[in-house]
Amino acid sequence: MSYRRIIPIYLLAMKDVARFVSYIFHPLFFPTYGTLLIVGLNPNMFGPFRDKVHFAWLIIIIALTIVFPLVWILMMRGLQMIDSLQLRTSKERIIPFVATATFYLWATWMFKPTVTMKIPPNLLIFYMMLGACFAIFEAFVINVFAKVSLHTLAAGSLTGLTLILIRYSTFDLRLMFVGVILMAGVIGTARLMLKAHTDKEVALGYVAGFTAQFISFSIAPHFF
Repeated sequence: MSYRRIIPIYLLAMKDVARFVSYIFHPLFFPTYGTLLIVGLNPNMFGPFRDKVHFAWLIIIIALTIVFPLVWILMMRGLQMIDSLQLRTSKERIIPFVATATFYLWATWMFKPTVTMKIPPNLLIFYMMLGACFAIFEAFVINVFAKVSLHTLAAGSLTGLTLILIRYSTFDLRLMFVGVILMAGVIGTARLMLKAHTDKEVALGYVAGFTAQFISFSIAPHFF
């Protein structure tokens, strides 16, 4: 087989890998991945809480940050309010941003320690979700002037969260932090390979996501 035939096959395979990476690290999955990190890396912080409570936390996060926003976007697609589920244009992203932010704020409120609920709230998840709300707000503002990669926005948020968890976890997370950075790089590379975003849009996503978590855990506690 000649090199002329091998190269197109190789490029096609790499694009398939890039699509797979984009699917499994979809922005809507960030709160779920973040919750799994918080629960898994901080087992000594939850005292008498049982696995049922952790499962309940996960169900709440999945419902409010994946299922509800996804149903909303599918309804918009069915009503032809958007051209595609990829939300390629800035105009198409406006209403999904508002809807997603509403669900994220709902999830944030449910984990606020002062809220009296049958399911115990959690401070780390509360600040993680607050950071996710900040990230959506930043993306919404940036969206007025330019597109931003939502995939790298989530990757930047997860990187920031992992860095913050180093001071809370009983485990040594330095190696995991390096792994998350590499994962974030793979996500950005995948978006560039698919030509879904420019270098600038990918970089904006990283900065906005990381900054959002930093603000949430370092500045917001002085006001909440």
